[in-house]
Amino acid sequence: KCPFAPPAINEKYKLTRQSLYAQAEQGLLNKTKKKKKKRGSRNGALGATLLFRQADDDPETGDPMVVTDHKEYMTTTVKGIRFRYQAGNFFQNNNHVLPLMVDAVVEAATKPVVATGKPPSFLIDCYCGSGLFALSAASQFQLCVGIEVNDKAVEEATDNAKLNNIDNCQFVAASAEAIFTSPPELTMPGFEQYKVQELARQETVVVLDPPRKGCSPEFLEQLYEYSPQRIVYMSCGPATQARDAKGIVEIGGYGIVSIQPFDLFPQTKHIESLIIFEKRDHS
Repeated sequence: KCPFAPPAINEKYKLTRQSLYAQAEQGLLNKTKKKKKKRGSRNGALGATLLFRQADDDPETGDPMVVTDHKEYMTTTVKGIRFRYQAGNFFQNNNHVLPLMVDAVVEAATKPVVATGKPPSFLIDCYCGSGLFALSAASQFQLCVGIEVNDKAVEEATDNAKLNNIDNCQFVAASAEAIFTSPPELTMPGFEQYKVQELARQETVVVLDPPRKGCSPEFLEQLYEYSPQRIVYMSCGPATQARDAKGIVEIGGYGIVSIQPFDLFPQTKHIESLIIFEKRDHS
């Protein structure tokens, strides 16, 4: 039993463990592969990763739903926004802390800009995944653009916007190295044939949520060149985030407004870290 997992997952885990024990007693686990053994494998033994994700309650019975098939689609509601995605795809899996993370990102992104006294009008969500931050903040912005290298995630994010009747978000596929240099043209009404780098910089906040390796040098160079008013950087790798923060401050010309950790994985070394950067006024 995991002391941090929801009761529904612990119950599903117990049943799955009993099933695996029964299969082991019958000699059904760790069978050798029939195909040619690959270099580096040990005896060709089969391995497995067990997946337990709690989805929204069953709409018909109201019972908790736990998904164990990584190919199955599931729905998670965060702050009233429904996200449908493939269970094996990336999506934060601590349903207790996730709303707090979303609140912090949206609050930081929508704070008024000192120079204008008004909140930013545009949000660019890099590494947007299934659209978590862009869709959660959409009601506070004139336009949100989500950019993601994974075509499947872009499809999911687009479907999630439709699922929630959000019509001011566009999600596009582009590599991190080409987000600001050669992204697809926008098709949102009023912004046809615009590109993200043409959005008013003083009215734009960029949200970053890269993988553990952090942002590439190529991406950061483009970010410095574009020079948005505010950068909201969520990271699952504080070490690489600190590396990137050094460049954002020293090369990009930003100041650090705040740093906030989130403990999604209690009793482990892993945390999420949120850093807010604001463009310094050199006037």
